[in-house]
Amino acid sequence: MLAAVVGVLIGSATPVAAQQTPTLSINSLTVSEGDSGSANPRFVVSLSAASRRQVSVRYADAGTGTATSGTDYMALTPGMLLFSPGQRYNYITVSLTGDTTDESNETVVLSLSNPLNAAVSSTAGTGTLTITDDDDAPTVTLALSRTSIAESGTTNSTTVTASLDRASSAATTVTVSAAAGTNAAAGDFSLSSNTTLTIAAGSTSSTGTVTVTAVDNTRDEPGKSVTVSGSAANSQGIVQPSTVTLAITDDDGAPTLSIDSPTVTEGSANLTFTVWLSPASDRQVTVGYADAGTGTAASGADYTALTAGTLTFAAGDTSKTVTVPVTGDTADEPNETVVVTLSSPVNAAVSSAAGSGTGTIADDDATPVLSIDSPSVTEGDSGSANLTFTVTLSPASGRQVTVDYAEGAGVATPGVATPGVDYTALTAGMLTFAAGETSKTVTVSVTG
Repeated sequence: MLAAVVGVLIGSATPVAAQQTPTLSINSLTVSEGDSGSANPRFVVSLSAASRRQVSVRYADAGTGTATSGTDYMALTPGMLLFSPGQRYNYITVSLTGDTTDESNETVVLSLSNPLNAAVSSTAGTGTLTITDDDDAPTVTLALSRTSIAESGTTNSTTVTASLDRASSAATTVTVSAAAGTNAAAGDFSLSSNTTLTIAAGSTSSTGTVTVTAVDNTRDEPGKSVTVSGSAANSQGIVQPSTVTLAITDDDGAPTLSIDSPTVTEGSANLTFTVWLSPASDRQVTVGYADAGTGTAASGADYTALTAGTLTFAAGDTSKTVTVPVTGDTADEPNETVVVTLSSPVNAAVSSAAGSGTGTIADDDATPVLSIDSPSVTEGDSGSANLTFTVTLSPASGRQVTVDYAEGAGVATPGVATPGVDYTALTAGMLTFAAGETSKTVTVSVTG
């Protein structure tokens, strides 16, 4: 009875040939790349159902992934997987190479083929390994071959280069620009016609150069600076560079200060001295001025006393004035002078030849006229009396005036009195009028 049951059981088993053929499939997975060393992710190849027969399948790198065999992962040798009866899973290991290059996520694709005692899934016969990039976007750094250049000469330019702190899988372009910094203007420097630097994919150094050149001038000026900037582009992403500062040193000597020697007519309002700065400077220049006190004009009388002061030249200024108000009068006098001196310059030098200016006040008054009166005196019977002639100068003069006098000199009708009898003989002489005096006398002693 037992044997019959066994027989029935054996007889009712499904023949091997009639079993349903299992399906082979391979999974897809994702793994982070890493910066160094290697990761070893595994593809899983599975049977949809265990088989009582040995199953085999071939596998190979499909070559359709974006990762580079031998660089991003170790080259995968094609092989065969064997499934023992009842075994459902098998594995294929891929060895990844870590790096620090910023790049896109990459893929490795494995394909199954030539199965034995199984079929390859029509939808899962290939597996994709996605390698995710874990590197930050690189940072661009600008560098100058010279951080300070001269205004002229062989060191008046610098070369701009760019670099990355880590390589990128995409090319980077950096467009360089320059802007005026402290004390500088746009015309103080120039940029080469090529303004683009290129960093090739996988490289960290730029090719090509951009040149910044100083423009020479003749103006004394403080040190200047130029701000060099870069605008970077990279399809993978990029961290923009910081600006760098370029210094330009001045090669021009200090400018010279000089003062002119003006002339003004006495009756005019002001004697104006002009102080010149040559050449123009980009610095602020100051210089003191004062009345030297060596002129012939009288301070407070011929002109308003000059208070010492300071002239300030802003950048670019080339002239300033010092005004001395002149006092007019009617006195005939010689031309008079006022001397103004320059001293204590800052950011300039005072001319050795023109550090003081002599202003001339030209007299505009006519020469005064001398006249003599005709006095009378009573003779008397004895003794003597004085006959006094008055010589008048009109108007008063600012100069010393002299005039000769003598008896009968130049007179068409001489006097009838007898010298030595009617009066004491008059000795010829000279009258001297000091500045401001208007009258003098000549006395003749009359005999009574």
